Amino acid sequence: MTTAHDNFVYFDINGMKAFSFTETSHSITAEQPYHGVTSGIKMEDGHDQAYILVNAGRKKSAAVADWFKSATGNGQTVVCDSAGTYPNELNFAVQGTMKITNQSNQVIVVDNFIVAQGHFAMTNNWWISSPTMQGIHVSISGAATQVCFVENSVIPVIATFSPKTPCVNHFSIGI
Repeated sequence: MTTAHDNFVYFDINGMKAFSFTETSHSITAEQPYHGVTSGIKMEDGHDQAYILVNAGRKKSAAVADWFKSATGNGQTVVCDSAGTYPNELNFAVQGTMKITNQSNQVIVVDNFIVAQGHFAMTNNWWISSPTMQGIHVSISGAATQVCFVENSVIPVIATFSPKTPCVNHFSIGI
């Protein structure tokens, strides 16, 4: 019998006032349960962190990794604990729109943001990407940037994405 799990990925974002992620598409291994995505802010590691919670089964497959690669296109990947630039297998992947509200009440929009869970060594690891991320992937780390829109503004901002160290399911986002 397959079981759905609460799969959390966390984001450290300085100056964050609000956070949301709205799913637009997903991929999951065949016959695994999928009950959607929630997001918000919660206390983790002693301070407020943004989170995306994917309620889904955990069984890796090449089909989900292929979906992730296709959705990423030419975009950069950032990963927690992996030796490769792209995953060979993933449990699930979710694409959507991330919105971050800062202390000045600006809403930064990160379009086509993808989170995915795989497996590396003895733990489940997380991947992030988007078709417009640019950057470098260095073995088990890396960093990427993405030009993001600000609601009600013509001036974009650049967001920087990197894994926290040690990283299993924690990333940092700088704006």
